[in-house]
Amino acid sequence: MFLDLLNNIAITTAFLFVAGKAFQNRPLNEDNTYKTKLMLGVGGGILGTLLMLNSIHPNETVIVDLRHLAMVLAGVFGGPLSAILSAVVIGVMRIGLYGISTASLVACAVTILSGVIMGLLSLIRLPKTLYRYLLLNAFGMLAFAATLFYLLKDTGLTTLVLSYFIPFAIGGNIFTYFLAETLKKANQNHRDIKYYKLLAENSSDLISTHFLDGRFKYVSPSSKAILGYEPDELIGKNPYDFYHWEDLERITDSHNTVKESSEESVVEYRFRKKDGSYVWLETTSKRMTDLGIEKNELICSSRDVDLRKDLESDLIEKNNRLKRLSNMDGLTEIFNRRYFDSMLEEEWAKAIHHKTPLTLIMFDIDYFKFYNDTYGHQQGDECIKEIANVGKTVLNRPHDLIARYGGEEFAVILPDTKENGALKVAEAIRKSVQVLAIPHVNSKVKPIVTVSVGVAVVEPTEDMNHLQLVVDADEALYTAKKNGRNQVHLYNDTDQSERVQGEETSVR
Repeated sequence: MFLDLLNNIAITTAFLFVAGKAFQNRPLNEDNTYKTKLMLGVGGGILGTLLMLNSIHPNETVIVDLRHLAMVLAGVFGGPLSAILSAVVIGVMRIGLYGISTASLVACAVTILSGVIMGLLSLIRLPKTLYRYLLLNAFGMLAFAATLFYLLKDTGLTTLVLSYFIPFAIGGNIFTYFLAETLKKANQNHRDIKYYKLLAENSSDLISTHFLDGRFKYVSPSSKAILGYEPDELIGKNPYDFYHWEDLERITDSHNTVKESSEESVVEYRFRKKDGSYVWLETTSKRMTDLGIEKNELICSSRDVDLRKDLESDLIEKNNRLKRLSNMDGLTEIFNRRYFDSMLEEEWAKAIHHKTPLTLIMFDIDYFKFYNDTYGHQQGDECIKEIANVGKTVLNRPHDLIARYGGEEFAVILPDTKENGALKVAEAIRKSVQVLAIPHVNSKVKPIVTVSVGVAVVEPTEDMNHLQLVVDADEALYTAKKNGRNQVHLYNDTDQSERVQGEETSVR
């Protein structure tokens, strides 16, 4: 008996594996073509016939077979047409193998009728596929029991046969379900792999998988178009050998993030092409898990962003140029008042943080109104430009800044500069302007252009306001002008008290 049962299991298993291979590239569902349904029906009929030929012999008087399981499979996967066709094949083969007799005709008729009813039952939508197997199997067992009782007309013998048949039928049904579903899932996985491989191989992006140490395991064909390498030229290689050295730290951080967590990471970097040039890639990486892989791997999708990086660089350059232009004075090409205000705030905050002194120098051209009246505004503009150039020349530290404060007035910010250094810079500006010897016949100081310079130095604290430094420098400039012009004056506490309310009535 057990050998017979194993024989039936072996036949069913072999048949299902052959069928699974035959339908590996096509899903079996209600959308099956008529050709597929016919193939399933004929296949079910052949399986049923083989099961019928290899009956199970529990004892010398009892013979049972599991032919109805073939109709169950045909009904589940192919629907009514497949179930009916398999039943017809089994019924006809019953007569063909055992001859025409009452038992053969009855068995044939019942088998075909069962196939019809199983086909109709297969149309019922149930929440789980297992329930469809059980429903069709239950009807098959019922039909077999009714046929057996009709043919034997012996309740005792019928009961004896069913006591063997029912457990075999239920066990065979469950075995068939799990085997068929396993093959179905395997085929679906096979189709998914082919589908995603097709996507990868036809994607314009570069799809790659990597061992955890980064080595290429799979590379899609787009590597040829993007990098110039055939996939085989990269597989097994370490991509770190191709990265631009300036991007290594950023790439390593991304690599470690993906290795140590399930999060994905996006990174931009340069990759050396086969011709030696570099291409900008944007790569999204993620760790592959739960795939039955012995060691987790990484999957990466990389796209060529060279054009985007060029556009970004061009846009950044244009923005920087625009920013520079918006911060520059159009006449003198030094920084304007707006930029001066923002940088004074910034340097003030830095001085507070580092506890360093901050110097502000303000200077303007003596009797500039008289200069304009004498030489004209165009020549006045030229004079202002020459004074601005002098200021730029005198300053020699990267963080020192000169700006046109307004009209003929200029402001200089000197970070981390004490009084001695501030006075040296201020005096250098005054002397350099005098050395230019720009004629100014109506000046009340000298017959050349001169400047008056005010200096204020402070070590800022949190409770101070940066605008006070501007006030102090302006007071020092006022004092320099009051004391005769063409001189440098360092702000002290008496400057403000000495400034009369009417201020200077003469034209600066």
